[in-house]
Amino acid sequence: MAHKHPASAVTVCMLVFFLLAGCEKPPAQPLILPAGAEPSSFMFNERGTDYFHKGNYSEAVIAFLQAKAADPHAGEIHFNIALCRHMMGQKNKVRDSLKLAKKYARENPEILQSPFYLQYMQGEG
Repeated sequence: MAHKHPASAVTVCMLVFFLLAGCEKPPAQPLILPAGAEPSSFMFNERGTDYFHKGNYSEAVIAFLQAKAADPHAGEIHFNIALCRHMMGQKNKVRDSLKLAKKYARENPEILQSPFYLQYMQGEG
């Protein structure tokens, strides 16, 4: 028996293709804050991480910026902001966030040895 609506099958296939074509896999995952982090920065960082995992990068960056306001010296937060900016196509802002992540990294290898960090920061001293 032939399909009564062959155009609808084509439409669905095209929709799936375009949805998948716009999906870029994140180059890293957001980092959690260390034990003893300022409580509101921890809460906003967790909120940002939840939004990030749902693919809502604009809401994630807002939450991470709120975390940064509570604790501007957490390298993990700056790293997470950089990830969101990368996923939002704001490549020109990623390096600035990663420089701050390095400044406040406290030798955290999750930041300093991340392939995402190393890719952007090649040639930086």
